[in-house]
Amino acid sequence: MAGYPPPYPPPGFDPRAQRRFLRDQARMQRDAMRAQREQMRYQMRGMRRGSILGPTLLIAVGVIFLLMQTGRLDRSHFWGWYGHWWPLLLVGAGVIVLAEWALDQFLLRDPQTPRYRRSIGGGVFTLLLIIGGVGLVADQARMHINGDHWLYGWQSNLDNLDEFLGDKHESDQNVDFAFTSGGLSVVNPRGDVTVSGTSDDNRIHIAIHKQVYASSDSDADSKTKRLTPTTNVEGSTFALTMPVVEGTRSDLVITVPAAAATSITANRGDIHISSIKAPVNVTANRGDIELSAITGQTTAHINNHGSSITARSMDGDIAIQGHAQDLTFTDVNGGIAINGEFFGTTHLQHINGTIHFHSSRTDLQFARLDGETEISSSGISADQVMGPVVVTTSNRNITLERIAGDIAVTNRKGSIDLTAAPTIGNITLEDRDGAIHTTLPEKASFTMEARTTNGNVSTDFELQTSGSEDDKNLTGTVGAGSSAIHITTTNAEISVHKGDVLPLPPIPPARPRITMLPPPIAPKLPHTPKAPRVPPSLPAPPAVPVPPASQ
Repeated sequence: MAGYPPPYPPPGFDPRAQRRFLRDQARMQRDAMRAQREQMRYQMRGMRRGSILGPTLLIAVGVIFLLMQTGRLDRSHFWGWYGHWWPLLLVGAGVIVLAEWALDQFLLRDPQTPRYRRSIGGGVFTLLLIIGGVGLVADQARMHINGDHWLYGWQSNLDNLDEFLGDKHESDQNVDFAFTSGGLSVVNPRGDVTVSGTSDDNRIHIAIHKQVYASSDSDADSKTKRLTPTTNVEGSTFALTMPVVEGTRSDLVITVPAAAATSITANRGDIHISSIKAPVNVTANRGDIELSAITGQTTAHINNHGSSITARSMDGDIAIQGHAQDLTFTDVNGGIAINGEFFGTTHLQHINGTIHFHSSRTDLQFARLDGETEISSSGISADQVMGPVVVTTSNRNITLERIAGDIAVTNRKGSIDLTAAPTIGNITLEDRDGAIHTTLPEKASFTMEARTTNGNVSTDFELQTSGSEDDKNLTGTVGAGSSAIHITTTNAEISVHKGDVLPLPPIPPARPRITMLPPPIAPKLPHTPKAPRVPPSLPAPPAVPVPPASQ
């Protein structure tokens, strides 16, 4: 005890044992607190209810990938749609969570209901983040196809920054060149191009409207000087090329002789061509194409999801390739071949030639179109068509009115309505999960074989109905049976009716032509005065005798 200062510890005190006791007591308190936390955690887990949002998203994703894997859902169409509308999934997820919260509030009003709380979980949040990330990637891919866009419409090029920060300066330049013979080639990286074949002095007239965005006048003057076209003659072709200058745009209005073969390439701008009596070749990467009053082969390449093509009063074959929004063709005296992906409406009217429309979803072929045809994402309609007619598509309702000749239609998950005009040819209609309604001329001659599974059959002709409850057939011969008709569908009905259908004219009626300029008016000549009237000749005077000369 002598080593301890007063007050002295009681006898028998062991400081080591005291420290060990305090340490054990602190450990027991920590264990008790840990056990209490675990108990509260288990209680909270018992009071927690999971959300149906996670299973719903997993089922939806699984169904979508299953449909794409089995070929029932087109991948390109789905990703294009998803890239545009993916935020709707977040809206749907919010609606589900809000509905669950409202249901919980209603149930918890009862005092007898055990207390609980709803939770979404980290896995669902991760899935939502993945869905959002995939949606952004699909959206950027879709906008890149449309024109190198990013962040909802802002294009990834320096021109936008110049247009946003700089002032707009405009100027005009007019040039003209002699044109001997051959063609015209124009390349404009940014701006519209308008070409008309109305030059009557055998020269090329070019009007350039320049738009320059710059922060100072000196910079604008420098860009304007650089924005001058370069021209050269390549063989028999007069070539004009506009330079690439950042923050500028040049709209070209060109007048050439009508016989000039024309080739136009516009990277960011619309193309308008009219009154050309020669072949035309156009390429629009980010712009619309408008064609009118062209005589000759026309080839168009369009590479923009949101662009459109319009052609009217054409006298020659037309070939379209690429991807676009809307297509419109009116009064075409020639064939039309369309190949690519088109996401809007395709309208055709008065086409005196073969028609071939091909995309990843639809293949359509007509021999001649006296009426009009419309192809959209929901359906295909056509009237006054001369066969052979071939239509292969899916998930569309097909309506064909006054169709003459051979007909072959294949569809799934969409109805088929056909009105055949005399004289009918061989008809084959195949559908799956879609009704087929057919109207034939009263005096038609054909042999019928129709079958439906899980559907009904009905007819106005004297045909035989047979089969079981789940499998019904419609067979027989009407008249001499000169045409063969085969109709097949599942899970839908088949009807064959009589109708008073007028035949198509053997020769298409004359189409009204669209002229870009009024017909020339002969100049009035100055009035020519009439020649004075010549009086009648007078009788000659009598001869006077002349005396003889002296010798």
